[in-house]
Amino acid sequence: MTTSMGFHTFTILKRLTYSEAIQLYRDFQEYRQKTDEIRVRPLEKSAARNYQTYPDAYIIEYIDGGRGITWQIRFCDKISQFCAMSLNYRSANYLQEPRAYSIRAVINPKVFTGIRDYLSAANEACIEELEDCFNAEASLISAVLGEFEEYSLTRVDYCVNFDLGELGFPCSAKQLIALIKRSDVPKHFKVWTEYDKKSHRRKSNKAALYLSNKSVTINCYWKYAHLKKEYPDCEDLEASREVVRFEVQCKYAKVYPMARVIRDMMRHDLSWEKLMDGSFFEEINPTQEMLSNWFSARIIRSYFQKIVGKGDYLTLDAARWMVERCGFQHRKQERLIWTLELVNECRGIAAAKSKVKTVDADEFKRSLKELNAMLINPVTIPRDWGIEHITNPLRAYYNYVTEEQLVGTDERRFWRYFGEYLG
Repeated sequence: MTTSMGFHTFTILKRLTYSEAIQLYRDFQEYRQKTDEIRVRPLEKSAARNYQTYPDAYIIEYIDGGRGITWQIRFCDKISQFCAMSLNYRSANYLQEPRAYSIRAVINPKVFTGIRDYLSAANEACIEELEDCFNAEASLISAVLGEFEEYSLTRVDYCVNFDLGELGFPCSAKQLIALIKRSDVPKHFKVWTEYDKKSHRRKSNKAALYLSNKSVTINCYWKYAHLKKEYPDCEDLEASREVVRFEVQCKYAKVYPMARVIRDMMRHDLSWEKLMDGSFFEEINPTQEMLSNWFSARIIRSYFQKIVGKGDYLTLDAARWMVERCGFQHRKQERLIWTLELVNECRGIAAAKSKVKTVDADEFKRSLKELNAMLINPVTIPRDWGIEHITNPLRAYYNYVTEEQLVGTDERRFWRYFGEYLG
């Protein structure tokens, strides 16, 4: 099914010595001359380029463009390494782009293992086959590449696909994204904008939610528009018309501390015999854990609920009725309804939050938490859509695959009250 959760792309890295990096570059050039399947091109040089024998990095791409893997060799000789250490060692840029000699591979698991599927997400079931494919491909190019288990994870793009047709949603993909774009913007995140030549000011993407910080990027978009632009001849183009994808792109600054925590947890769980004979080093593999189903679900659920929330989308009248039906004290009821009306007036939680005065900020935040606990999304459905109710997409996913229930008694209480509203 198209509705799925997991990851769609990840990047792995292996440290190299200077001699290994030079040998690997030569092996790639030899492989290019022998097979004519790849092209090797340099990336932009650094500020120390006048002192370097090689550019900062070479990118190796397959000419057919459909292998699902791209290689990148990074160089850093003594002079450029000194510049990198002095300029970037204590900066966030150094954390996001680990330097020194290395080979990294950007992998699309589905395509790399021979599955021409640009819609459904990959999961831990494909890792074993992916390792075999990687080891086989690496052995054809160079012994320096080694095997998959020698690499560490530097980036992973987790995702969940909502096929609105499969989930039985009453709205279109464009309408759902319009509601999601009105969600909250968490602390330390910024909305990505680009300069618009017509209005002469920066604007956010109308067709997607795009938030980012130094370690994580959130991207929620209509899959059909993406495929039509990037892969117009894709076989899955028509099947993607009702698919909305929510991505959590974890960069190196996020992956590194997660891997460290996993190592500590796994060391704590290992037996004393394995600690004594040193075999625990072989068993600790954060990459497998971070590509597991449970870990993918945990990351996606955490950021989805932080931004979109747990609640269902209702019309303003229906949301107001739900609050009144709960029998709260008059002051609390008025505060919750005021929050709903303010978000509706400002057309978004983030916009309403910026408009609230300092005195009312705490009341507004508390109301958001209470509405979330009541499974009511503060973002309300426009009246002219003619739709009364849209289920929270993540809960709809879990209900559909019957793997996990995010809520129990709260969900039953919600449907009991909303059933009375609908009559």
